[in-house]
Amino acid sequence: MVETMEKAKAAAKEAPLAPEKVKETVVEAVKAIKAGPRALTMYMEMCAKCGTCAAVCPVYYGKSDKRYNPVLRSDRIRRIYKKYCTALGKAFGSLAGAEDFDAADIKEWVAEFYECTGCRRCATFCPFGIDNSVITRKGRAIIDKLGLTPATMKRVVDISLKTGNTDNASPEAFKEAINFLKEEMAEEHGTKIDIPIDKKGAEYFYVPPSGDVLVNPEATMGIAKIFHVLAMTDQWTMSSTCFDGANYGLFTGNDTDMKNENKRYVDEAKRLGVKTLLMGECGHAHRVMKMMMEKAKWWGQLPFEITNCMQWTADHIRRGRLKFDKSKNPQPVTYHDPCNFARSCGITEEPREIMAASCADFREMYPNRAENWCCGGGAGLSAMDDLREFRMTVSGVKKLEQIRETGAKYVAAACSNCKRQLTQLMEHYKEDIEVGGVHDMLSRAIIIGGKAANRKDYKK
Repeated sequence: MVETMEKAKAAAKEAPLAPEKVKETVVEAVKAIKAGPRALTMYMEMCAKCGTCAAVCPVYYGKSDKRYNPVLRSDRIRRIYKKYCTALGKAFGSLAGAEDFDAADIKEWVAEFYECTGCRRCATFCPFGIDNSVITRKGRAIIDKLGLTPATMKRVVDISLKTGNTDNASPEAFKEAINFLKEEMAEEHGTKIDIPIDKKGAEYFYVPPSGDVLVNPEATMGIAKIFHVLAMTDQWTMSSTCFDGANYGLFTGNDTDMKNENKRYVDEAKRLGVKTLLMGECGHAHRVMKMMMEKAKWWGQLPFEITNCMQWTADHIRRGRLKFDKSKNPQPVTYHDPCNFARSCGITEEPREIMAASCADFREMYPNRAENWCCGGGAGLSAMDDLREFRMTVSGVKKLEQIRETGAKYVAAACSNCKRQLTQLMEHYKEDIEVGGVHDMLSRAIIIGGKAANRKDYKK
């Protein structure tokens, strides 16, 4: 009986909604914009169709098809808003740019709103400051409410909500990975370098993306080495149940999922009794934690501070507390500004200070910082293997050109999504260019006991 009920539930979940129900859901969600944040309401009313956003969009750059024009994608929502929420739209219909929703278009909605990288470059250059990524998130929220979030994206969210990390890794797997890192650091430097786990009363709770432990471990090793050099090993900790700051609720538009993922880490910081939540090399995780949760006081006044590991490290470099052997990083290196760090959090100089201190030949991409071009895998697209061809041949084209122009042999990106996208770009175009993190470079060059690491390759 139970099995029959579960099958019935699964079948009901997979069954398509009736067209009238789809239309009702979409229209009500769009009408709700009127009572929502003023910025989104303004985006519905202010667009001059000047084309500036298309000219600076990495997707439209990769393929100048009207399907990829940010204005036309946003107009899917804007036209409905005008029909139901503006006097001109109600009175003059299509003459005022108003149009009703057609349930037959919902497949195009799903495809198009998941072809935006959410990079916010449009907002940087738009004369009215219109941020199409906000409209994209609204579109994805509607799609999610209809139960139509792409399966690859939905699976990542479900795994993270269930396990606390996007890699479906258990606490035991995490501890094994940490033991491996400690063994490798001991071999590199000939001395024990600890990574504390579940230590209550520590000053710092380090929260990286899980990829910086399980896939690209050198970033976490770099953090551990800094604490070791500063004689602060007893002042930090990681958590065996909360070791992945990634928050894909931001990308699906589901605020409930986003807040639930966030609260797990806030509660863990409180349980551990830390003074500082030290976010890792993950721009969207830092953005959700620092720029959204903290500012909006989702959980009230916090008993701890929030900062990013790159800000923390750069501060110690400025104070002369860390020394490096740049000869350990002799190859030309460049830095890719993750969109969430550069445009959404204003963290641009600190990674460059770390790279300049630890690398012999640091080169810039142009443009950079808040005007950088997206890697092509933003807004969670890098996790969607079914979009790989699109990411390689459309959204990632401009970033590939930028990297090639530098002549770099190493690209640092403080973001696991960017790392995955850039690694796949290099593989797709057969480029002999390594991809890694900012603290990876630091890990290779930092001096411990009078010398830098006797390093080996940790890439899997």
